[in-house]
Amino acid sequence: MRDIDADGALQFPLPRACPHHPPPEYRQLRMEQPVARVRTPRGDLAWLITRHQDIRAVLTDKRFSSDPLAPGYPSYLSGDVAPPPGFFMQMDAPVHSRLRSLVIDEFKGGYVETLRPKMQAIVDSMIDAMLKLPPPVDFVAVMALPTASLIICELLGVPYEDSPFIQSRTDTVLDRSSTPEQSQGAAIELMMYFDRIVTEKEQNPGDDLLGRLVANPANRERASHQEMVGIAALLLLGGYDTMAQVMGLGTLTLMTHPDQLADLQREPALLDTLVDELVRYWSVNHAGLPRAALEDVEVGGQLIKAGEGVLVMLNSGNRDDSVYPDADQFDIRRQCPNHVGFGHGLHKCIGAAFARLELKIVFGTLFERIPGLQLAGDADALAFRHEMVLYGLKAMPVTWQQAAGERA
Repeated sequence: MRDIDADGALQFPLPRACPHHPPPEYRQLRMEQPVARVRTPRGDLAWLITRHQDIRAVLTDKRFSSDPLAPGYPSYLSGDVAPPPGFFMQMDAPVHSRLRSLVIDEFKGGYVETLRPKMQAIVDSMIDAMLKLPPPVDFVAVMALPTASLIICELLGVPYEDSPFIQSRTDTVLDRSSTPEQSQGAAIELMMYFDRIVTEKEQNPGDDLLGRLVANPANRERASHQEMVGIAALLLLGGYDTMAQVMGLGTLTLMTHPDQLADLQREPALLDTLVDELVRYWSVNHAGLPRAALEDVEVGGQLIKAGEGVLVMLNSGNRDDSVYPDADQFDIRRQCPNHVGFGHGLHKCIGAAFARLELKIVFGTLFERIPGLQLAGDADALAFRHEMVLYGLKAMPVTWQQAAGERA
């Protein structure tokens, strides 16, 4: 192991040896020390959880807290602050359960499926716009980011023209190179923005998720205005950047695995396994899910004391060879329903069904309309977002034959 300090802790985050795979030390840790001591960039000591079974155990154990104010909670970022009201991803029961229940019906599979026509229209319009440009183009800037943004903005009823503001402030918050002042300033600006959006919805609800949320009299009794603001921010941020990164990385994966792309084009039913395999393979949250032990807990044979923090490494658990044979290989036919790419337990991603549908539409439509889509340059020259909480591509030039994708 490299970069071990005087306390016997590894320096976190560990660097990748290859941009397509998590740090190679994770494999060794899973076999020899599945619960290992690490030190975060802020100086916090924490336990790194790397094995699939231990990850699932921690994420279902109520003795671990998601609250950043809990003693021992480890920070990946330098500017962490208390979660705003309504930001239930960083809250424990019963507050977490109360707030999550307000929006859970909006993300159930039956309702999500009714959004297919609108999602399909957005994806088609974004491909139309891309095809009007002379190749090569930056797929991240032209397709992935705007498509993910437009879809979630349409769902929530947030003006799409505000996307550049939301993206820039979100990037500042999630960039570990930001100073505490920069991170906190961007977070405040975001919450002020969403306060204005929710206030407008309270006055003129409209038929969108946020409009329905604030217009429901029962919800007004169960959540304050400020909690509604936090919920709005959480839903938009959770459905935007994550999806954009998976779109970019997934497109790269298919272009660099032409045999499996050909299988997908012959068998569109493979979209189901493709999406879950991409979420497993890339696990874009490479910063880990932080938790704090509320009492003494044993995990993987290691005693974690009350007041100590853990970092749950989803990207390591999803590459656990004891669960997924040849886990470092992308396999479009892999059955992996128990992957932890969407989290696990009470805090599992509330929008998983929404995300699956969005990604199936994107990849199914993109390679049907532009079957010859390919990288415009060397894959080894691509730059990745190593410094961000959510991993992805900084840019990706692509090209195609210009007659591609035309609609009759």
